[in-house]
Amino acid sequence: MKKYPKTTVLALLLLVFAGWSYSWTSTPYGHLDYRAAVSLHMLSFEHEYQPDPDIDFRFKLPVNLVYTFSAMLPKNAVAKVEDRTIPGKGVDVPVRIYWPQTTASDAAPPVIVYFHGGGFVVGSVEIFDPLTRELADVAQSIVVSVDYRLAPRHPFPAAVDDSYAALQWAAANAAALGGDPDRLLVAGDSAGGNLSAVIAQMARDKGGPALAGQIMYYPATDLTNASYDSMQHFIDGYGLSTEAKHAFNQSYIGDVPESGRRNPYLSPLLADSLAGLPPALVITAGFDPLRDAGLAYAKRLKDEGIPTESILYPQTIHGFMSIRLFSEQAQAMAATAAFVQGLGKSDRP
Repeated sequence: MKKYPKTTVLALLLLVFAGWSYSWTSTPYGHLDYRAAVSLHMLSFEHEYQPDPDIDFRFKLPVNLVYTFSAMLPKNAVAKVEDRTIPGKGVDVPVRIYWPQTTASDAAPPVIVYFHGGGFVVGSVEIFDPLTRELADVAQSIVVSVDYRLAPRHPFPAAVDDSYAALQWAAANAAALGGDPDRLLVAGDSAGGNLSAVIAQMARDKGGPALAGQIMYYPATDLTNASYDSMQHFIDGYGLSTEAKHAFNQSYIGDVPESGRRNPYLSPLLADSLAGLPPALVITAGFDPLRDAGLAYAKRLKDEGIPTESILYPQTIHGFMSIRLFSEQAQAMAATAAFVQGLGKSDRP
């Protein structure tokens, strides 16, 4: 029997695997990015999770190891990182502040107040440290990452209260941080995207602080039980799950009736008016249950006269801003930098 070199056998095996795994990119809803497809099929599992050791509440949380592998990549070497505690509404709120290595000019850089994702139940400034470091450097901005209180121990409106307090603090201290008080932004992903939209509305409603912009990565803009095609198609099997969605909502909202979930500080999409909000960047993912509500929010902003850039990455999944192995992540970061640097600068000398 003829023996083939080991390299030939390995090449054949890799070829077979590539053909087999590429079939995962074909879905009933279009083409899924190959890297996303492989991560969902080979690196994903469910883990029984108890958010708070003192509360008997558990659920199965989808886990994708691609996030872990991405977090192992070298982090952006920002100029400086500092952990602080700032005054909140009856509590102290931890924040982590990042200063970029370089700025766009000699002028003071923008200040971005960032709210992390995690369904209001998981996540922290530490888990999102790679993303916020990169945001600071790429957008050439000071980033204030907020470790807001999490449910179920701290349900709504704790996260909103902490986030708004952080914005107020950032506005009052922007100059002391070395930033431009006239270029203050909010930003966030998923649940943090919800908080970004909510805090922008709250700042408008309360008469400040004035915002130069708002950035939302695949935001959760509607926490009611409204039906969206994307929610039906992608809630299971694409990095999230129906059980996790119910657990997040139960933890954060509790037994609030459907009518109460229409509160714009829970579901910013359902606000009576979006007039008076700052320019917006809304980034969504094609294979994401939150896609349609995020796109609907971007459309409402545009329809009500708010300068809005809406970018859909059609072949990727929810959470991709935390996956530096995906090319869409770099593209979205570049779009973010362009948005931030394109905002009006302070007239101060």
